[in-house]
Formats: sequence, C-alpha cells, structure tokens
Amino acid sequence: MSGSSARRSARGSSSVRASRSARAGDRAARLPWRRLLVGVGLLLTLFGLGIGLYVDERQTRQKVVAAGAREVRDRIEVSAAVQRVDTEMRRATVQLKVVPQGRYADRFGVPVKDVTLHTNAPGQERLTFRRDSVEWLKDVDVALFEGTPSDYPFDRYDTRITLSATSGAEQVPVALRFRDQNAHFSVESGTVDEGGATVAFEGTVTRSRSTFILAWFMIGSMWAVGLAVAVACWLVVGQRRGLQWGALGWAAASLFALVGLRGAAPGSPPNGCLLDYAAFYWAEALIALSLVRLVVHGVRLEHHAGAPVELAPAAPPPPRGGRRSRGRRGRAAGGRVRAQGRARGRERARERVRERVRRRGLPGRG
Repeated sequence: MSGSSARRSARGSSSVRASRSARAGDRAARLPWRRLLVGVGLLLTLFGLGIGLYVDERQTRQKVVAAGAREVRDRIEVSAAVQRVDTEMRRATVQLKVVPQGRYADRFGVPVKDVTLHTNAPGQERLTFRRDSVEWLKDVDVALFEGTPSDYPFDRYDTRITLSATSGAEQVPVALRFRDQNAHFSVESGTVDEGGATVAFEGTVTRSRSTFILAWFMIGSMWAVGLAVAVACWLVVGQRRGLQWGALGWAAASLFALVGLRGAAPGSPPNGCLLDYAAFYWAEALIALSLVRLVVHGVRLEHHAGAPVELAPAAPPPPRGGRRSRGRRGRAAGGRVRAQGRARGRERARERVRERVRRRGLPGRG
C-alpha cells in the first residue's frame, strides 16, 4: 500500500515538474518577441520625439515679427532675415529685401521712384535702391553687444536694427518684417520702437536648441569616454597584467578621437570656452594619464618577469539552468555543508570525552 502511494506521489511530482518546465519553455519562447516589441516601441518613441522637437524649433524660427507702418498704404516694406552670426567679429549678417507699396510701385509691383534706406549698420548707413534696377536686395552687418564667445554654449548677445527711408526729400513710411533663418542661433525679439518714420528692432541672440542638445551630448560623451578609459586602466593594473596592446590602442585612439569631436562642435567655439573647462580638458587629462600608467605598469611588470606576462585565466562559465534550479542546488549544497559541520562537531565531542576518561584512569567506551 505504501509502495503504491509512493509511486503515485512520484508520478504526480514528475508531472508537476514537466508542466512547470513546459511553462518555463513557453515563457522563454515568448520573451524575445516581447523584448523586440519593447525595443521597437522605444525606437519609435524616440523618433517621434526628435521629429516633434525639430518641428517646434522650425516653427519658432519661422515666426515673423512685424513692426512699423503696416497700416499705411503708401510705404516701403522691408523684410529682414538673419543669415549668419559671427561671434568672433561680433556682428550678424542681415539680408534686407525692400518691396515698395502703393504709389511707390506700379500695378505690377515695379518701383517707380528711387528709395534710400538708412540703417545703423557700420559702413552701410545709406543703401540706395534705384527704380531702374532689379536688385532691391542688400546684406548688411549689424553689431552684437554684450556677451562673450567663451561662454559657449551659454553665450548671449544683444543686437539692434534701425531703419528709415527717404525718396528724394520725402520721408517714406517703413514697415519691418523680421525673421530668423540662422540654424545655429536663435533671435528672441525684445522691444520694438515704432516712433515717427523710424522703426527699430532690439533682440537677444542665443544658441539654438539643437546646438544646446549637441553641446550637452558632447560634454556627456567626453566624460563617459574619459572615465571608461580610467576604469579599464585601473582593472588592468589591479590584475597585474602586462602590456595590453589592445587597451593601449583603444586609449590612444580615444585621446585623438575627442580632439575631432571637440572640433565638430557647432558654431566653432573658441579654445578655452566653457565646454573645454567643463569636459574636454578633464577627459583628455584622464585618458593621457591612464595611457601613461598602462605603459609604465606593463613595462615594469614584463621587465621583472623577463618575458611577456600572460593573461589571467578565464573564470569558469556559470552553471546552466534556470534561477529555480540554481536555487535548489544552492540549498542542497548548504544542507550538505551544515550536515558535515554537525558530524565534525559530534566527533570532536567524542574525542573530548575519551580524553577526559583516559586522564581519570577510567575504562572508556569505544
């Protein structure tokens, strides 16, 4: 009776184990597809986020700031678009497109009078547009005030554009339409002066959002590469390995790769800017010191050994099986160790009893 019940319990436990292993196999088969779907979803999310950031920045840059005599029929309409910003020369290049309106143009929009545009651009204070000319497009350079390029990427500058127009001795009303078209900088509109026949625009020039994102990515990448090389050097030295040519080549390549990454910074920041002091100089110092430490350690170790030092033996692979089986094996091994310890303790107790019996001269038990 007891034998049959034992056989039934054994068959039941084996069927339970088989069902558990089957469920574990099904979960393992479904797991790669779940991971793939999660990865694809994450990639699509990042892609959509990038497109959204681009569209938002594009709409912000295409926003037009209008000022001046917009309601006057007979006027000169000036479209100003920022093309380039040179922080070293402290100037911004603005393209001015003059379009006559009302009695200053015929019904086809062709100018019928000569117009002189007065600006605050140094050396370009008077721009003459003749009626028999088709070139009513000029580039002017306006000055940048305040700020310094060494604050990259947090540098900011102030600028001002002042416009007025005359046709002979007559003052002409001016309407201004300002727009930013520079991908590396963003112009934030400040105050607009529309007093009298002169229109003035004041704005703040800062780095664009894409420049900020790339600059922060470069800072994080420089620190990550520098710390990675330092940690690898610490492991090689701590394990007392010889000259590791692969590690030396990787460290040397990283040393010069960061120089190229620094040169690719958008906007061509000057040497010694905030980016350099925040990440570039420290990362280069970490990599250079780690490279020298690897070479000195390897040369000394192999010089004393008289031969190349072999790599440390690889660790044995971990036992195969699931987490449940590893836990069972661990518990079984722990039980065996505890049983052996108890047996040794009982044997030591018997030895102490025999020793006391021998000292007293009494017959002892075996």
